Amino acid sequence: MYYSPGYVSEVRGDTFIRELKHQGGYELKRAYFTHANRESAYKATLSMFEREQKLDFIYACSTDIAFGVFDALRDLGKDQVVVNGWGGGDAELEALKAGELDFTVMRMADDTGIAMAEAIKLDMEDREVPRVYSGDFKLLTKQDSAERINQLQQRAFRYSDR
Repeated sequence: MYYSPGYVSEVRGDTFIRELKHQGGYELKRAYFTHANRESAYKATLSMFEREQKLDFIYACSTDIAFGVFDALRDLGKDQVVVNGWGGGDAELEALKAGELDFTVMRMADDTGIAMAEAIKLDMEDREVPRVYSGDFKLLTKQDSAERINQLQQRAFRYSDR
């Protein structure tokens, strides 16, 4: 389930679909663009199940999309369908602990801030500056303990004290 048309959908959705084809064992049945919000993802999920009853995984390109998909799956009684989160923010981490989301990719947010600070330093020194700034990412699943989730959350925000 895509975000709205544009960059986020391309890098998260199209890249995932390409990799899915290379890994084998999965078949793309439907693709939907949303209005990048929970409500439109909810409606798109209902529409998806009107057209295709046998789905075992819905890939969501953002947190709001994931929660809209989850809401629809709950209302349809389709809790066996796997859905992912995106980013590992507070709401997603709570949903993982509650078993509502199956997995998420959690960004180590403060690592990105460090990378940006290093880039500013390089620029001030008239040195080459990277074009991509990214911190580390960690995969979390609903099987992970609350302790592991909390440890990663502390690591992700160790400087911003969130």
